[in-house]
Amino acid sequence: MGSQVQSECEPAKRSPLLNVIAEVLCMVFDLVKVLSISIPLLLLSVVKILVPSKLKNVRGQTVLITGAGNGLGKAMALEFANRGSNLVIVDVDLEAAERTCAELRRERSVAAYAFRVDVSSYEQVEALVDNVYKNVGPVDVLINNAGVVGFNFLQDADEANINRMIDVNVKSVIWMTKHFLKRMIERKRGHIVSISSLAGIHPLPWATVYSTSKHAVNGFMGALTEQLRLQGHAGEIRTSCVNPYYISTRKDITDFLKKPRFGILTTEYTAKCIVEGVLRNEATITVPRFFGLGVKFMQ
Repeated sequence: MGSQVQSECEPAKRSPLLNVIAEVLCMVFDLVKVLSISIPLLLLSVVKILVPSKLKNVRGQTVLITGAGNGLGKAMALEFANRGSNLVIVDVDLEAAERTCAELRRERSVAAYAFRVDVSSYEQVEALVDNVYKNVGPVDVLINNAGVVGFNFLQDADEANINRMIDVNVKSVIWMTKHFLKRMIERKRGHIVSISSLAGIHPLPWATVYSTSKHAVNGFMGALTEQLRLQGHAGEIRTSCVNPYYISTRKDITDFLKKPRFGILTTEYTAKCIVEGVLRNEATITVPRFFGLGVKFMQ
């Protein structure tokens, strides 16, 4: 009697053919759902590329850029200076930072201040914030640009280089953002920008640790954006995460990338694209801009 009731309560088993049909239908449904979400986003991205929004005015505002003694940081400083911004140049190389400031004052007629700071040091960053706000004033735009690049497989990377890459590429972004964010929240205005890389979206096997560090930057900026939204600061404080392709900032990079799939970007072109993206309040900036379509689809 008991066994008879149990057999009557058991669900009927489907045939293997019905299982296959059910799985195929689920896959088709999932594909349609993904396409229905992604296609409008891709079309919106195309429209934004073809019809970019108006650039905000940063004349007279103060922009702080780390690692701006040379390369991309310096190029971005010149771009902001072209728009009338005052600059705070932070670099571990004080002489390079002062040369950048001298060029900004001489050729762009803007105020420029140089500070020597190891941005991977919590204590030095904490002191920098007090120093800047005391001697320069509030910072309107913070750009976390300082970074270390390394092309090697994991087993070929030594401990010192790994630690330095994580300290500069990840910890410095967190330390700088943590300290300046508090002041921006008090003022109810600000813009935080972090320079990541396409290697932070698509894994780069021949730069394992570097790619890992840039994935961390993308994750941090995404979480920060959501934090500001939840805390009610999204309309006051903007965030931008920048993912450029390979940039010709150093000879060892161009030597390593002898035949890249796409042309290596110049620092001037990259800086112009980044600054324009920041002035459009874009949360995610890719260089070149059309790479953003692929990023949207992957996300």
